[in-house]
Amino acid sequence: MKQVILKVFKNETFIAVLLVSLTTLITYGVSIPRLGFYYDDWYVLWSGQARGAASLIPLFSTDRPFMGVVYSQVYHLLGDTIVNWHLYALLWRMIGGLAFFWILRLLWPEHKYLTTLMAVLFVIYPGFLSQPDANTKQNHLYGFGTALLSIGFMLQAIKLKSKVWKIIFFAFSILLTVNYLFIYEYMIGLEGMRFVLLGVLLYQQGFKKYRILAVEVFKRWWPFVLAAAGFLYWRFFIFESSRVATNPARLAGSYLGNLRHMSIRLVLEITKDFLDTSIFAWFVKPYFLISGAQYSDLGFALLVATFVIILVWLYLFLSKKWWGTDYQAEEKPRPFVQFLWIGALITLCAVAPVIASGRNVDLTDSYKSYGLHPIGGVVIFVAGLVLMLQPKFRRLILIALIGISVSAQVLNASGFWVQFWRYERETWWQLTWRAPDIRDGTLVMAYLPDGYRLQQDYEIWGPVNLIYRPGPAESPAISAEVLTQDTVYDIFTGEVIDNRVRDIKLHKDYNDLLLISLPARNACIHLIDGTLPVYSENESLLLQQVGGYSHIDRIVPTGNAPIPPAAIFGPEPPHNWCYYYQKAALARQVGDWKEIGKLYDQTIALGLEPSDQSEILPFFEGLVNLGRIDEAKKIYNQEIRGRKQLRYPLCNFLSEDPGYPPEFHYDYQMIDEILCKS
Repeated sequence: MKQVILKVFKNETFIAVLLVSLTTLITYGVSIPRLGFYYDDWYVLWSGQARGAASLIPLFSTDRPFMGVVYSQVYHLLGDTIVNWHLYALLWRMIGGLAFFWILRLLWPEHKYLTTLMAVLFVIYPGFLSQPDANTKQNHLYGFGTALLSIGFMLQAIKLKSKVWKIIFFAFSILLTVNYLFIYEYMIGLEGMRFVLLGVLLYQQGFKKYRILAVEVFKRWWPFVLAAAGFLYWRFFIFESSRVATNPARLAGSYLGNLRHMSIRLVLEITKDFLDTSIFAWFVKPYFLISGAQYSDLGFALLVATFVIILVWLYLFLSKKWWGTDYQAEEKPRPFVQFLWIGALITLCAVAPVIASGRNVDLTDSYKSYGLHPIGGVVIFVAGLVLMLQPKFRRLILIALIGISVSAQVLNASGFWVQFWRYERETWWQLTWRAPDIRDGTLVMAYLPDGYRLQQDYEIWGPVNLIYRPGPAESPAISAEVLTQDTVYDIFTGEVIDNRVRDIKLHKDYNDLLLISLPARNACIHLIDGTLPVYSENESLLLQQVGGYSHIDRIVPTGNAPIPPAAIFGPEPPHNWCYYYQKAALARQVGDWKEIGKLYDQTIALGLEPSDQSEILPFFEGLVNLGRIDEAKKIYNQEIRGRKQLRYPLCNFLSEDPGYPPEFHYDYQMIDEILCKS
């Protein structure tokens, strides 16, 4: 048994596969426990829970219907549990890396050291930073992974001697081709990768004359051309997409309407995105991530990167000791010219369809996924550049790129995605502390700190309805909208709008607004009471413009608050200051000053203090209304005096009786005297 194990571990291919797999697991796995759901995940989660897994099929029928079929099956398997989606996405990242490694070894089996490090670079490439958005991006990773597997099966079929296995591998390759094209149409540029690599393999097998090579390539390529042509025919002439970016007729119209401009754009953007993906991606985003990182996050990222580098060095050491591989001798003759043109062609083929459809690679946006499918070409191109260097620099540059890439991926997760999930998760948990229930038809707006703004309405109504209206439903009972300069005017004019998110019907009545704000990164969420709004000193002027339109009575203040499902929102956060603040704000809504007094005493006993001084005001009001004037004045002197931005909006409203019910016994005159006139 020991001999068998030793034989396995002395197998270079096994160790290389293990290195690629461990690099993937370590780089991305360390952040999984702190990641969550984001962006487009929310309408999928809501639809899956409220309408069942089968509802995801019609949900995507307007642009990528086959993706809806696959998504439905995956949702049925994984459910709502956060970690399931992240592990599934990680699995496809690993499958993609191993498929690329397979392709490299089929084409350049003599370059073991180089192809292994190329596969390592492939899985950690910093031009694709959306891995933490696992629920949505697993579609991209699945499509890309199956495309690479398709190419791998095709190349392997050519090398096989058995006709039966050739047919099986070719058939499976064609099936995977159809699969990935119907998942994401813009990945069709990978057929260019197939063409180039097919030509390389046949050239290596002895077809040196270009005319003969072209004939041989076509003999093996035509089934894939036919599959792609069939897909394009369906896409152009049978299927009608409602999205501009995926609607061929609309895209064709934009080109015909302004051919000169669109042609110039096509050339310039393809050139720019080639440089972005192949050169700048390794340095631009990593620089900003590293320079803006907190020391603790940076230290952790460097620790993870160091561990990966140790694994790589261990592989290099074993390569020389066990397999007698001399990395310098292995690279003679150096195929750098071949790598350069192969990598450049593949990268250009990958980015061209993206540009042609009106989109582009954006290195500054961690959400976009257009930097994923060019990775194979980019890594081959970069390997060509590295091979141009002197031998003593090659290994150093490759190790440096690995360190930079791993650090960037870890910092990307901890610096943005982890923080974003913390804001989202705490927002919805705190909402349940503050609001036992929310009335049907309420239009909820949630405004998060700069850099973490919610982009679409479903990022709000998705989690709100999952918490407050779980169970079967055809449309969300509680609607939502994001706060922007445009929606401000909808609030002012009291618009009533019916629209859709894919096939989900929404009814939005801006007269029933409930405004939620997270004004600063260390603050609690604030549910704005339009009758007597309290604004943080950090509150945006945009939100203050519409604060008076927020109806706190959309909150039902009685009953037991729902518990957010732990599978989606994780365990309940600790009952720190924000818990007591939310309970005090709820008591303020119903005029329960005794409850506020108890809560205040508890915060004093626990030594809890606000990070945002505006959160002390419910306790200040409660103490005044309880007749605990000295304590209220102490709060004023310690926390409020001298804060004009905090006092000014509230004092404007306190210039006259805010109109609370008489049974509230709200002593607005005393509050006004202490807060505004002292």
